[in-house]
Parts: sequence; C-alpha cells; structure tokens
Amino acid sequence: MSHEYVAVFSHRGLGRMIRLTVVAGYVFDLTFQEAQILSRALAAVKEKKSSVDEVYMSPIASDGDFAAKVLADGVVFEAKTPPVRLSWLEVDQMAQALAAASAQ
Repeated sequence: MSHEYVAVFSHRGLGRMIRLTVVAGYVFDLTFQEAQILSRALAAVKEKKSSVDEVYMSPIASDGDFAAKVLADGVVFEAKTPPVRLSWLEVDQMAQALAAASAQ
C-alpha cells in the first residue's frame, strides 16, 4: 500500500503538530509526543512485544478518540466513522511514518 499517513502542520494555538490520516476522512491531529507514543505502541503490538489487545488514544487537538484493536493479521481503527482495517505491513508503515515525522 502506498499511502502518506502523516503530515507536519502548524496549529494556531499548539504550534507544530502531526496530522495522521488513516484513510481519507479519517484524520487525527497529534502533538509530536502523541505521535511518538502511538508509533511505539503500534510497533510494539506488531512485533508482539506487547500483549495488549487495544491501543487507545484521545489526541489533545482532535475532536474525537480512537481505538486500534489488535487482531492476528493487523489492527482495526475504530472511531466515529466505520472501522478501518490495516494489515501488519500498513501498521508498520504508519508507525515508521509517525516516528520519522515526530523526530523532526
């Protein structure tokens, strides 16, 4: 899957932030610290270094929260819109993109 998951932007009140686009219309604005945390959490479940069955986040600058339920073959992002299923390859790409953007 070729997909741009993250973009750095400037929030008028919070400064530089990262916009996470899971799929079109499924967007969350994260602080750099939130992006780092999410990147590490997704990498940990993908690499089976964490036995959690869900990664939950309520980003400070977004209107909603989300949960990424861990499955055998990837995760399912659940929020206000219909759930979005991502394979482990897509989870890895997202985690790497978040890590790279939050290291800037």
